[in-house]
Amino acid sequence: MQAALREATVDDTDTVHFVEVCYCLEGGLYPMAMELPTLERYFDSIVEVKDARFRDKCTMECEACDCTRAIKLPGKPLIDRLNLVKDVQKRESDDTRFTDFGRVVLSRRKQREGIDALRNVVNESKSSKIKPVIAGVAISGLYAVFFDGEYFRMKNIPDSYEAREIFEKLGLDIDDSVQSVKENAKHSLAGNDKYSNVV
Repeated sequence: MQAALREATVDDTDTVHFVEVCYCLEGGLYPMAMELPTLERYFDSIVEVKDARFRDKCTMECEACDCTRAIKLPGKPLIDRLNLVKDVQKRESDDTRFTDFGRVVLSRRKQREGIDALRNVVNESKSSKIKPVIAGVAISGLYAVFFDGEYFRMKNIPDSYEAREIFEKLGLDIDDSVQSVKENAKHSLAGNDKYSNVV
């Protein structure tokens, strides 16, 4: 939430706009269910909460997806209006700083898909500076983010023994399975929504 509000904007009507990566719906709650009680303490009213894309297009790979990164918010930076320090590093010490992977810029031209592409990246990483960053599970398969000077993602990797073995060798941990993610989504509120990503 802090990262989202640092990038928020405020328009001419004093309405604040921001993008928050929210997992509430897939956890069986309403969107922003955990955040709204806190926000209501600081804002006069919450005007609208909406999805970044239709849920039937969502694959639930929030940390590795770029659907929210291209959203252009109206107005001027809220941080300027409040006269706050822009540089996070000036406010946070080394032991509290973290990278919010939901907000790093992903290189779309380097994006790849499938097990063959994963094998190729692993082979390339032996002779280059490609570093694995994070991995996870989505409805459409496993995914990972790599860094070679730019961040890029690998997606739609089958949830197979081979893929998990490769991730383990790269030092990337994955706890869930594609099947469990699908089951959780079916039993959440998303399963009752006409724009749901649950098929």
